[in-house]
Parts: sequence; C-alpha cells; structure tokens
Amino acid sequence: MQKTNRHKISEEELLKVIQKKRECNSKAQAIVESLLERNIDKNYFLMHLKDINQSHYDDVVDERHILLLCGYPLCRNILENIPSKKYQISTAINKVYDITDRKKYCSSRCFKASEYIKSQILVSPLWLRQNEVIPQFKLLEEII
Repeated sequence: MQKTNRHKISEEELLKVIQKKRECNSKAQAIVESLLERNIDKNYFLMHLKDINQSHYDDVVDERHILLLCGYPLCRNILENIPSKKYQISTAINKVYDITDRKKYCSSRCFKASEYIKSQILVSPLWLRQNEVIPQFKLLEEII
C-alpha cells in the first residue's frame, strides 16, 4: 500500500502551529483576567474581543458572577439579592423560564447587551483566525 503525502506537514510547521496556539491561548487568558475588573474601558473591551472566543467570554461572565459583579463586563454594578431559585414562572403566559444565566446580571438590559456581544464573537480556534474576517464589534446601545 502506498501512503499519500498530501496532508503531511513538517515537524517545523507543526511546532509553529503549536507555538501559535500557546500564544493565542495565553493572550486570551490575559484578556479574560483583565475583564474581571470592575471598571472596563469600552474601547479596550471592543478592541480585545477579536482575541477571545465565545467560550472565553462565558468564562468572563461566570467569573464576574463568582466575584458578585454583573456578568456584563462594561457594567460596574455589584450583584445584590441574587435569587436562589432556578426557574421563574410566568402565570400570565403559563410558561416556566430557566433563569440560571439571567441571575449572573444586574438587569435584563445587561443580560441582553452581553448576549448581543457574545453573538458577535467568533467561535473558531484563536490560532486559525489569520484568514478570517474579524467583525466590527458593536454594543447593543449603539444599534438601538
């Protein structure tokens, strides 16, 4: 049997890819940590979204919640009176809502703004983005 060499990459190329992956992940981790602060500059926030993926953004929201900060990085509010329940029942429309994610925010406005940002963030691996079109990130309040 004859082996095909079509997908063979050199050891040097493989090492470059591994190094690029490490650098990208390290940069993303630093950005995640910086977004745990209470006062985040809007321009800094928008400029660095290209260097994280949706999973990193979820980490930011979760970590801010643990720190009792609103999950939306541009909000400075401290979370108070966090409901202990997992579900909200609407008797008006007879529907049950899972509020697990909503509890991570100080308001519905921040929840919607955060979800809007997350929807714009790329899901592709960070180290494979050099040929992708990076979106111009917009805040929810900029389009309303």
